[in-house]
Amino acid sequence: MVRARRCLGWALSFARLSILNTQWMPVALSLPSWERGASLEHGAPEYLGYEFTNTIHSDTYDAINPLKSSNHVGHRVFIIGASKGIGKRTAIAFAESGASSIGLGARSALDDLAAEVVSAAKKAGHKPPQVLTVKLDVLDHSSIDGAAKQAEQEFGGLDILVNNAGRLEKTALIVDSDPEDWWYTMEVNIRGVYLSTRAFLPLLLKGGMKTILNLGSVGAHTARPGFSSYITTKFAVLKFTEFCMSEYGDQGILAYAFHPGSVMTELAARVPKEAHHLFMDTPELAGDTIVWLTQERREWLAGRYLSCTWDMPELMSRKDEIVQGDKLRVRMVL
Repeated sequence: MVRARRCLGWALSFARLSILNTQWMPVALSLPSWERGASLEHGAPEYLGYEFTNTIHSDTYDAINPLKSSNHVGHRVFIIGASKGIGKRTAIAFAESGASSIGLGARSALDDLAAEVVSAAKKAGHKPPQVLTVKLDVLDHSSIDGAAKQAEQEFGGLDILVNNAGRLEKTALIVDSDPEDWWYTMEVNIRGVYLSTRAFLPLLLKGGMKTILNLGSVGAHTARPGFSSYITTKFAVLKFTEFCMSEYGDQGILAYAFHPGSVMTELAARVPKEAHHLFMDTPELAGDTIVWLTQERREWLAGRYLSCTWDMPELMSRKDEIVQGDKLRVRMVL
């Protein structure tokens, strides 16, 4: 499905719902004063970047189809948060594009997914990949360090790290929030990304694609009441991604902050049920875009915010505009 110049994404979905149904959390999900000019009629504020490309997608398409348009033969990949949803689809898409080694990390069992990954590679006509499954906890640095050591032992190094693990707290204003719930989101979404990046960076620096993809959110560009922990963490992910570049870019590291669309994942299911129908993007769109994007080194695009809903061929065609204007970064406007 292609939605031409149509505004979607979880943050705008909340705004739309508060407009359509003022009985549903009108305070928590209403637009801040500086965003109230964005109505359903006029679309989202430009700074959210929903319509950065003229064509906006909500499902996969030929240009990013891993069976047709991506080649990861010889690449070694590790996905944190691989067991379900976007992480699961990303693993399968890497297999379909010929990745030689695929590491799967999650808290839950991964044996079934490992079998699916091997099957997907065979169906696509590729040699079955070497699959490593690791049960891990992103908040336990010894667990993450152990996963990195296993990947080094099995793969010898690493080309691509996908930081997909994430969490959303229960929607509440600051005074009404549960401190433990609020801080746990901070821990998973920031400390988890930090620990996994810290552990796997030495493997990436050994050579190869040297690519890190951090799952972010368009929510990072908003200040939606009720989401103070989640949105703050996703803003932090943008800056952490830039730090990956400022500290290791001269050694070849490429890092991206990636909005995966509005997908009804286990995380999104924590949003009130009245909003569930607004999450219309597919895991295939996110996973296939990740696989397409990371198949080659794109130094000019690294350190920036990207959205899977953007049309990738069009985005690539705007390289000069993006580089010369230093676009897709978070900066203070003066």
